[in-house]
Amino acid sequence: MKALRDSGFGSEEALPTLAPQKASEGQDRELDGRQKAEDVGDGHHVNARHLLYPHAHITRFPVPNEKVPWETEFLIYDPPFYTDDRKDKGSVDPVGNAPEALAGISYNAVDGPTDRRSFHGLYVVQDGLPLNPMGRTGLRGRGSLCRFGPNHTLQPVITRWRRNQDGAVCRKGIKRMLEVLVVRPPRSESWALPGGSREPGEMLPRKLKQILRREFWSSFQNLLIQGTEVYKGYVDDPRNTDNAWIETVAISIHFPEQSDMDLKRLNSHLHTCDPGMSVQWQVVDKRIPLYANHKTILQKVAALFGAFY
Repeated sequence: MKALRDSGFGSEEALPTLAPQKASEGQDRELDGRQKAEDVGDGHHVNARHLLYPHAHITRFPVPNEKVPWETEFLIYDPPFYTDDRKDKGSVDPVGNAPEALAGISYNAVDGPTDRRSFHGLYVVQDGLPLNPMGRTGLRGRGSLCRFGPNHTLQPVITRWRRNQDGAVCRKGIKRMLEVLVVRPPRSESWALPGGSREPGEMLPRKLKQILRREFWSSFQNLLIQGTEVYKGYVDDPRNTDNAWIETVAISIHFPEQSDMDLKRLNSHLHTCDPGMSVQWQVVDKRIPLYANHKTILQKVAALFGAFY
């Protein structure tokens, strides 16, 4: 499928908020599953400007809405530089901003096993570092992400119709109701879609592999290829910086019949490697305890099938 061929192999697990959009709930009635990176409208990223950077003693330089675009002059802008010194050094870009350490990185291109192209076109590289195409974040460096530039992720959205004991599809008003497969990581109060980053050369996200038995991996890859792309583009994530950001491809995989053999095989191959992780089918409703950013993707899938949300 084109969406999977074009999307780079990711390098940081994401809990994404989509690029800010002006559309309100229920406006996505006509959804093109093959759409390109979406227009972000007049909105600015919000999570990527949270003053306190997650899991680090770092405070961002405050950036007001009107100063987010790079084209807007901001003479006093002096953000701190932060790059997490991760243990998995073999799979991340160098620490620091020394030109000699970063000279080997090829931006806006496929750089060895890493795809550094953005779904939003060519991004600016300034003083050897790429600039976030959505504007200032108040922090330089790559933060806790793996790569400078775009960090590509994949979000499978796996759904089926919610049914009563007689097997009839449940409805809310006139709209049919969906269920979505979600996971809850250890020590988390919210559920999430089973996606995120992938190992170079791999199609399935790491998180998905944690809940699927290995013998079903190849079958699920075929389901992904047959799926429908519902979003491709920038992710407003609190780990983004001026020089590193997350982009995602969201793929809808829907099982319309409860007798579907692939659905039965999927259910029989669900498991969790980590005893602290949970996996279950959850009714699709805007009130469910799902990461708010994932709700935006889920809303698009519900609109795709004309389902309740």
